[in-house]
Amino acid sequence: MRQAVESGHETTALFLGIDGGGSGCRVRLCDGAGKVLGQGEAGAANTLLGLDKVFDAIGQATRQALAQADLPNDIMGKLHAGAGLAGLSLARERAALAGYPHPFASFRAETDAHAACLGAHDGDDGGIVIAGTGSCGLALVGGEVHTVSGWGFALSDQGSGAALGRTALRRALSEHDGILPVSPLGRRIMAHFDNQPEAMFLWSETATPGDYAAFAPWVFEGAENSEGGAMALLGRTAAEIAQLVEALAAKSASSVALVGGLSGPIRPWLPDRVRPLLCAARHDPLHGACMLARSTVEIHP
Repeated sequence: MRQAVESGHETTALFLGIDGGGSGCRVRLCDGAGKVLGQGEAGAANTLLGLDKVFDAIGQATRQALAQADLPNDIMGKLHAGAGLAGLSLARERAALAGYPHPFASFRAETDAHAACLGAHDGDDGGIVIAGTGSCGLALVGGEVHTVSGWGFALSDQGSGAALGRTALRRALSEHDGILPVSPLGRRIMAHFDNQPEAMFLWSETATPGDYAAFAPWVFEGAENSEGGAMALLGRTAAEIAQLVEALAAKSASSVALVGGLSGPIRPWLPDRVRPLLCAARHDPLHGACMLARSTVEIHP
């Protein structure tokens, strides 16, 4: 194993795929043949949270993967890494990352959607909609990258878990104030904040998208119990995801994979018109991140 690490050749080097999102960071360590040697998980790795936090999470997850592979931590500097990172669609974030001292032998980063699209279509043309803590759409067609949405929680992220959770909290407040009829979901949310709107407000001052997304499962539970308010929220979320799928189709993506934490539970709520546009992902985002890692050896032999 150590002989393999010391070589920079693509067939013998070790590759690290990194999937960094708003709720967590996952890594996968592979050899040149694609065999998985180890994996790891850590906290959020969205670049908007700060690059120190991103690389702290990457380091924690990588050390777990190295431990599984029975490799020492000091080998980290000989790994060829590829990362799909949430938040990297901004030129500001790309510039900051370019000047950040990463700990690897080589490092290539793209958006989390780019890596996920590579994995979903195994490098072939196609599109992807990520519906997780955040949301965005991306298509790779004829060597060109087309994006839709993905401009962050404040302005975008429609159809995401964070947006769904925030809308559920807003509705709960409206119910508490007597603007809307009270629902079981609204009562549950307000009880979580001791029925104090001010407590919810104070929580919101420091809440992250992941904190809001933690309420998304509550909405699905309410819909399973046929709660009208919860069902309306999921209908809105599904419609927003459908819009992202159709926007990619308009940019010549012949098939679109739907991935992310909401992709499974929201699928039954999607409108029939978008179902023919959807396909199953061939591989997960970590596979795409490992493809990025391999490209660093191809570019820098």
